[in-house]
Amino acid sequence: MELLNTSGVRLHALLARLTLSEDVVGDLMQELFIRLCRSSGFDNAKDPFAYAYRVAINLAFEWRRSMRLKFQPLDEDCLPAENARSSLDVAIQTEELQRVLDATSQLSSLARDVVVMHYIEQQPYEDIGRRLGKKPQYLRSLSAKALAQLRMVLADEKNNPITEG
Repeated sequence: MELLNTSGVRLHALLARLTLSEDVVGDLMQELFIRLCRSSGFDNAKDPFAYAYRVAINLAFEWRRSMRLKFQPLDEDCLPAENARSSLDVAIQTEELQRVLDATSQLSSLARDVVVMHYIEQQPYEDIGRRLGKKPQYLRSLSAKALAQLRMVLADEKNNPITEG
């Protein structure tokens, strides 16, 4: 498949960023190309990379939903010494990114694609519009609404943490 040669690295990087787990990216890449080979939509797509890109995003969020990772709050006596603070900062950043990505999975498919393409992949709305066949102004509006929804979900999660008992 020519797409693998031309865009395999970008699709691999996208899956790694969305799953935060390099261990599963190989399996997800295989699943991605199996789905593309079986898809009649891929053969008829005007932009095969854009089609593959959206399938990859959906695949990553399907994987995230299947994992449903739950985090335990740290006990005070589990905190590392001051000189290990940078490791804790990295762990907290990773946990926060996990929360944001989990919340992103609650968005509609189009809103999720726009948020991922614009905020994670750093693509301008004009390029996203060309790929998705939508006007950039509409995508900006959709993105603003999606960010508001993410803020509400994350704030609600912060105010009502999941506790295991």
